Amino acid sequence: VRRLANALSFNGHFPWPRSLARRLYRHAKGIERIENFDSDLSMDLSLSEHMQRRIFWMGYYSEDVIRVIKQRLRPGMTFVDIGANIGEVSLVAAKIVGPQGHVLAFEPVDTLADRLQEHTNRNGLQHVRVVRMGLSDHDGTAVIYDSCGQGEANDEHQGLSSLFGDPSRNAALQTIELGCLDTFLSEPELERVDLIKIDIEGGELTCLRGAESLLRKHRPALIVEIQSESARRAGYRPEDILNFLSVLGYEFHTIAAQGELRPLTAATLKPFQNVLCLAPQH
Repeated sequence: VRRLANALSFNGHFPWPRSLARRLYRHAKGIERIENFDSDLSMDLSLSEHMQRRIFWMGYYSEDVIRVIKQRLRPGMTFVDIGANIGEVSLVAAKIVGPQGHVLAFEPVDTLADRLQEHTNRNGLQHVRVVRMGLSDHDGTAVIYDSCGQGEANDEHQGLSSLFGDPSRNAALQTIELGCLDTFLSEPELERVDLIKIDIEGGELTCLRGAESLLRKHRPALIVEIQSESARRAGYRPEDILNFLSVLGYEFHTIAAQGELRPLTAATLKPFQNVLCLAPQH
């Protein structure tokens, strides 16, 4: 059925056959291996999980983000994936930057990091380093929860884990190590950082605060998820992210459908958007 839906979609130009199949088989179970993720990569996908089901049927989950990554990354660059999950974005980035580049994939939840490591090993991407750590503005440990209130209650979500869950409503997954990106990326062999993606369900602002020295030194482009509900649970306003980065000279663009970029200000923030943040030299 997946092969037929892909054929009828004519390489994604007509998405309705894929979308119809995804809806018809919404309640399918089991793990399926595909060998053509991003044309030639291998992944194991759980058909009952929201994000992985969409990758299986539609090709990608974060297609808008991946379009921007493909536009901005080049061979030899360094990419940092914060909230890497099972590797959708990290695998694509690793293929682009090649063996002369670097990918650092931060995923603190062990069950997801295990799958991420398996995917990088299977695809021969030795230049991907999987880091089982959460990023913040301080070192320590913290409990991570399965969600902080997002997602549909009747659907399985493995990609919404958050430090800002409600213990009375959200299941605790495990205790994780916390660290600062400034400390971690002070290693001398990482001479440059070109692009960072941050999607950590409310932890975006503290992660950025813990990376201020890196941002000032390397001026990397950033792709940041800004969401009002997760920000509220974490105790800040969505515009606080823009205010923090504005002081460092960043300008902002909403990543719309097909990777289209639209100028963004605090006044035009919506409840959810992926934002490309660019320092002047970008």
